[in-house]
Amino acid sequence: MKYNLLKLVFLLCFILPLGSVSYAQVEGTMPFMSSLPQVTYYNPAFKPEYKFSIGLPFSSVFMQYSNNGFSYNDVVMKEGDTRVADLDKLNSSLREKNYINTNLSAELLRVSLKANARLYLTFNVSSKVYNRLMLPKDFFGIIKGTNQYVNSTATLSPKVETTSYVEIGAGAAYTVNKDLTVGARFKLLKGIANATTQRAAFNLSMSEEYAMTITGDADIRTSGIHNFEDSDIDYEVEDNWRDFTSNNGFAVDLGATYKVNDKLTVGLSLLDLGAIKWKNDLYGYSLDPLKAQYTFEGLDLDRLFNDDDGDDDYEGQLSDSLEAKFDFEEGRIGSYRTPLPAKMYITGTYKLKKTLTAGALIFAERFRGRLMTGFTASLNKEFGRRVATSLSYTITNNSFNNIGAGLSLNFAPIQIYFVGDNLLRAPFMLMADKNLNGYVNSLQYFTFRTGINFVFGRDKVQEKQPYPKNK
Repeated sequence: MKYNLLKLVFLLCFILPLGSVSYAQVEGTMPFMSSLPQVTYYNPAFKPEYKFSIGLPFSSVFMQYSNNGFSYNDVVMKEGDTRVADLDKLNSSLREKNYINTNLSAELLRVSLKANARLYLTFNVSSKVYNRLMLPKDFFGIIKGTNQYVNSTATLSPKVETTSYVEIGAGAAYTVNKDLTVGARFKLLKGIANATTQRAAFNLSMSEEYAMTITGDADIRTSGIHNFEDSDIDYEVEDNWRDFTSNNGFAVDLGATYKVNDKLTVGLSLLDLGAIKWKNDLYGYSLDPLKAQYTFEGLDLDRLFNDDDGDDDYEGQLSDSLEAKFDFEEGRIGSYRTPLPAKMYITGTYKLKKTLTAGALIFAERFRGRLMTGFTASLNKEFGRRVATSLSYTITNNSFNNIGAGLSLNFAPIQIYFVGDNLLRAPFMLMADKNLNGYVNSLQYFTFRTGINFVFGRDKVQEKQPYPKNK
């Protein structure tokens, strides 16, 4: 026991420093809410506590926001009763690459069924939206108006990723023996819309006379977006809705849990291993660096302030010149493929008492060559069969004060739940400054999931196991 405790302490000492480089989109509290059927989304080997459950449209609604670079407090400061932009503070808080992520998902249908003592089956239809915007630090330097680019060149490479799709999944968890359970979920993906940045680079240089030269080079691919610019969009979608089902993809979730002893259980899962091939309404938007060049030598103040009758239209000429140089070329493109953000969960739960467990979670997400990590610790308590709770602490997005909570009210056949990360800071932040919405002001990471399930037949521990004991 002492040896295991030492290993645990060593592991925590290794994980905690990861918070300084963590930008993960971890949902830290939810994987430990074992009373909820949705727990299988984080490891297909997990088995919910109810033998049968069903979720109707919007039985689970999830939203998430994360920002590894800055919060509202880093952008705005208060001077008296007014708020003003604090660009110096913003610039000092930024990272070289600042990622702003949002996620939305909603269940359209979900069914969970215990087929027999060893086999548990799941089926779900869900709609999902994933957005990621990357802004380099130099982008904000331009907004600030810094002169760091004098006699030098800076390259700005913003990136945009947005994907919406419908997921149709079928999974199974199988108990191999008294210690090992394995699981898999196979998912058919139907893409709705996508925009992805293949390439984007804007080179900025400034002379000693503060003449600024900008050169642009970009390649952006889209699917299912161009038609929405049509004034007859209602007609188009109604007549061609089948086109939106031509974007097909496939993904798989794999998982396993292992019972180390009567108190400790560990789990490992790999999620969203797959991609979508986009075929519908394909358009590309590009900038040719040989054409997208403009040198701004400063404002002619005489023309700007003395054109009272508007004959010169100096501002309009500047705008037209920029628009002509940086007008994206639009055209049809061929099909292309985009991956899903692949995720890994490593979980551990330790039973402190019959109805009290401690949990730890290591999370990683890999997307387009970028690895993101996170860590969550939790305490989970059940109060009889009616109430299940969880309290969690998460390190992510360069912040160390993310307190989450989960509440499940089980009045079978109705189950109502609320689960989120970074939820409990609101009262303390508001008390600290009643004139500010402090919860939002310092927010860099937030998740929230809620819904109503219909559950039947709470699964009891059987005295006689349906599998042979390990020798």
